[in-house]
Amino acid sequence: MTTLLFQGAGLGPLRSVDLQLTTGRYVVLSNEGESLRSLVALAAGREAPRVGRVLLDGAAPVLAPEARRRVAALFDDEALPPGRSVERSVARALAARGETKRTAAQVLADAGIAQLAQLAARDLGPRELRSVGLALALAHDSATLVALHEPLTTLIAKQHVLAALERHTMRGAIVLTTTTSSADANQLGGSWLCVELGRLQATPTPRLGQGPWQQVLVEAVDVRALSLLLHESALGLTSELVGPAGQLKVSGPALDDTVREIIQLARKHGIELKRLEPALPPVEALLAARAGFARGAYEASRLAARDAAPALPPYGAGAP
Repeated sequence: MTTLLFQGAGLGPLRSVDLQLTTGRYVVLSNEGESLRSLVALAAGREAPRVGRVLLDGAAPVLAPEARRRVAALFDDEALPPGRSVERSVARALAARGETKRTAAQVLADAGIAQLAQLAARDLGPRELRSVGLALALAHDSATLVALHEPLTTLIAKQHVLAALERHTMRGAIVLTTTTSSADANQLGGSWLCVELGRLQATPTPRLGQGPWQQVLVEAVDVRALSLLLHESALGLTSELVGPAGQLKVSGPALDDTVREIIQLARKHGIELKRLEPALPPVEALLAARAGFARGAYEASRLAARDAAPALPPYGAGAP
């Protein structure tokens, strides 16, 4: 089993990472002030930790070329090997890791960015460079570690990215993604980890028990058939019909597991899903509502204080 180990590893604003990951899927979330890009750079061996160490199956990727060849990575700032065209640059990258099953043209076409093939790499913008880098990473089917920074912000369709991540997860790789978007984190799936004040430590995936935070609203062509399937699920899911549109409210042990089970059952039995969303509003909406309430309370208290205060004499006017 593949193991990725961070022992007090730090680089720049990322002060300390103590983390041990095994085969599975993980998403690291933080606000924009944290240095997520450093985490991927450390994991992939692009940069050496200022303190601590990083080991992939017992070897430090920054010191071991063989370990680096087993990493598929997407960085914040991508660069391609020299070449007269993007296709030739991609071909050099594939040759460097010993890829023989796919050609550069196939890698670009599979990712939906074949239009970039004949352009010069120097003419690509940052987003286009990251798109090519992501195409290379997703096509690395022998990688034991897939470490991607903001993989849903390139030119490649999200459906293609998510399907590739699922493929890598199923074949036994460690899939580690980083993002500052909770919406993207929901789509990327897996166990959540958070960087706070430059520190990252492993914590068990929270299991909050039954409640609205673990409920999903589903709208499907045949919600009754889906409800029967869900009740037979090994996860012990429960469901109830709600609303005039015949929506299904599904409860389970964990939101990500529940959503995955709904999608898999619907696909297996040919049930078309029209809508699938958490029963609670997204985190961004809750934060915006809280901020709006705070602003309203502040304005109300300020106006009340102004109305209650005695009128002050004009500036400079002295007492008689």
